[in-house]
Amino acid sequence: MYPDSIKNLAETIARLPSIGKRQALRLIFYLIRNQDVRRQLIQQLNELEKKIKICERCFLPFEGPGQLCHICSNPSRIQNIIAIVEKEIDVFSIEQTNSFKGTYHILSHLIDPSDINSYNTLRLDQLEKRVRRLPQQIADEIIIAISPTTEGDLTAMYLERKLKNLAKKISRIGRGIPTGGEIEFADAETLKNALSNRR
Repeated sequence: MYPDSIKNLAETIARLPSIGKRQALRLIFYLIRNQDVRRQLIQQLNELEKKIKICERCFLPFEGPGQLCHICSNPSRIQNIIAIVEKEIDVFSIEQTNSFKGTYHILSHLIDPSDINSYNTLRLDQLEKRVRRLPQQIADEIIIAISPTTEGDLTAMYLERKLKNLAKKISRIGRGIPTGGEIEFADAETLKNALSNRR
């Protein structure tokens, strides 16, 4: 029904979070009608491809020299306190509170109970190697800063078991965030309280 170029692009766009096939098609037809927006989007995607790097320590996307992001390369950050978050936007949400002085580890996803492979792709091997390179070869604290959803709670329980030998203390952020809520949508004060009241 649709030309192959539109159909193929719609399938790709529909793989993005919160975008369905119908919404993907609406976006494509909007871009076809608006040449300036289309050209700007193409240019900015090309810039993204050229300029953005992924931090080899925490997996945060960044621009600039070196292999570490501005957080991991900052000597004033506490390297042996690590907050584990689900996604990149959670880092930026926590950073807005100006209350956390440690570093991060981005999982990229939560455990899906129906997908056994989701247990094996949480980047925990990289976290263990990172901790073993610390002077004491153990973190002072690992904070599990994951949204209190069903998948988040399952992931947090799994992490507590898997990481118990990597830190002197493993804590979870407090319940300032309502059950079912997500970190990226919490306001700065709520996140600040959740970090302060970790257990």
